[in-house]
Amino acid sequence: MDLGIIIALCVVVFSGGIWFQRIISRLNKIDSNLVPIIILHKEDLIKYYLDKGILPNPGMTERKKELIDRLEAGTIGLTDAQELANTLRAEEREARRTNNTDALIAILGLIALVAVVATLSRR
Repeated sequence: MDLGIIIALCVVVFSGGIWFQRIISRLNKIDSNLVPIIILHKEDLIKYYLDKGILPNPGMTERKKELIDRLEAGTIGLTDAQELANTLRAEEREARRTNNTDALIAILGLIALVAVVATLSRR
């Protein structure tokens, strides 16, 4: 009886490990396919954000403008990318609250770009 439980438990653990590994490999494949697309459309994402963002002109602080310019130039550091991402997350909450889908799409696109740039700068 005890041997049967141990064998069943081993089968469940082994099957779960295989299933988990397959999911991880699929997520890595999606990630590796998505990163070049985001980098390729960097200028489009920034332009769309500046046109449709929640606070494009009057709410654009000097620091935020500097961070976006550095992102566009590709010279943004990891701490600056995190600062910009935090600012964008606050704007995302505001866009969700007001149901502004255009701004939400623009903000999420820029957050994805910042995440990709931050990940590449860590490597």
